[in-house]
Amino acid sequence: MIVTENMKVCDVLEVDDNLEGIFMKHGLNCVGCPGANQETIIEAAEGHEIDLETLLEDINKALLK
Repeated sequence: MIVTENMKVCDVLEVDDNLEGIFMKHGLNCVGCPGANQETIIEAAEGHEIDLETLLEDINKALLK
């Protein structure tokens, strides 16, 4: 599975519990946030001024392990 910018944050977090740490490392405390159920990764990144490409790279690297 490859995570893309158009996927909802909540759907990505359901794939692997360890991804929560990656979101937090990037300044996104998504767990428990109401926005996580509605926002895509690109919306969350833009809203929190996070580098989207680096976030996606880290998420996808973690899924390959």
